[in-house]
Amino acid sequence: MTEKKLIESADKVTLTSVRVDNLKCPEGKTRVYLWDKETKGFGIIATAGGSKSFIFQSKIHGKSVRITIGHVKVWSIPDARSEARRLQVLIDKGIDPRQEAAEKRKIAEFSRSESKRKSMLVSEAWNAYLSYQKDKMQRHHIERGKKWGERHLRDHENLSQIGGEIKKRGGGITKQGVLFPLLQMNMVEINAVVLKDWLKQEAPIRSNNARQGFEMFRAFWRWCATYPEYASIIDIQAVESKELRDEIPSRKSKKFDVLQRAHLPIWFKAVRDINNPAISAYLQGLLLLGCRREELAWLRWEDVDFQWNSLWIKDKVYEEGRKIPLTPYFCSLIAALPRRNEWVFSSPTSSSGRIVEPRIPHNRALSIAGLPSLTLHGLRRTFASLAEWVEMPRGVIAQIMGHAPSATAERHYIDRPLELLAVWHGKYEKWILEQAGIEYITTKQGLHAVAAT
Repeated sequence: MTEKKLIESADKVTLTSVRVDNLKCPEGKTRVYLWDKETKGFGIIATAGGSKSFIFQSKIHGKSVRITIGHVKVWSIPDARSEARRLQVLIDKGIDPRQEAAEKRKIAEFSRSESKRKSMLVSEAWNAYLSYQKDKMQRHHIERGKKWGERHLRDHENLSQIGGEIKKRGGGITKQGVLFPLLQMNMVEINAVVLKDWLKQEAPIRSNNARQGFEMFRAFWRWCATYPEYASIIDIQAVESKELRDEIPSRKSKKFDVLQRAHLPIWFKAVRDINNPAISAYLQGLLLLGCRREELAWLRWEDVDFQWNSLWIKDKVYEEGRKIPLTPYFCSLIAALPRRNEWVFSSPTSSSGRIVEPRIPHNRALSIAGLPSLTLHGLRRTFASLAEWVEMPRGVIAQIMGHAPSATAERHYIDRPLELLAVWHGKYEKWILEQAGIEYITTKQGLHAVAAT
């Protein structure tokens, strides 16, 4: 006789707590059933392992259905009997209780998932975004321009930092990143109005950071829109509002500071009078080489080739750096510097061993000379502006300054040798020194700068 027939033919009793406690699975069997005579299909199963659960058994559409109600230690007999009756009502209506339970589980899981997603912080998605970009940076087969560089990643980290921590370089405390307040919000809270209010608050204080931060956030938000787990809970159009775009600080609002040709004599006089030779040479180098401030500050002696008159400059576009000419006058400046350590522009008082903040003596020199305010990056802009006086080709300027090629021919066909760069770079330096009233002579021992008489 089959197990099913044994169950159907088994004697039914009124289930009581005593009968439930006394029910045990006989030796040699895997399970035993005890059926309730008060409620159709209601019973209890005891297994060889000692487990006991209330169950319900019936038929729907000609097929047997057996459902576990719950463990006897969790469910009371009255509650289990009531649940069995409810299940029988469903079957009488032609509803499979298993399907109903599955749908309830699905609804509950969806509700939990929705609740979790709606409470998701922007910072969670932001961290996933940075991890995605970092992973992409490690894939060497992806060409540069289609993945982030180290500097671009660092900008994202700086603009989203919490602030209040000790700076790794230069001392002091880090400032809270412009994006940090947005990252503390829930994803569902971000909309055009929120972003507009954020820009109104940040733009007057730090307009360039606000503009850059918004551009980063917009790229991040568009990335989120491509992933279902984020796209279903965000306002995709939040970063596309025209009114919002009107609040973005213009790049043109940033001060475009450069030295004019007429400023060169008094600027060189003031900078050459700085009593720190390393800082004086460094500031002149920014104007003569067009380097970014950190690129030149990180120049090591091993990067200087006095024999072939070249410099290897740390570069934010090309990971291996870039090679530029070592022009005669600038060569004379660094050749005269003391070699205290690995850094060309060394400092005996700095913990890093190199100059850290040359902006202060530069501002003092500008004040003494009566010149308008000029940032260190303004010296780099000056290189690009004044190079046109010697008709230096734009491609040569870009290559010396470390700008990424902007034209197809520059990217794929033109490869200028160092000698050609040196021709134009030398013309530029010579013209600058002429305008500044500085003469230099070349001797076998080196180069010496002298003031014009």
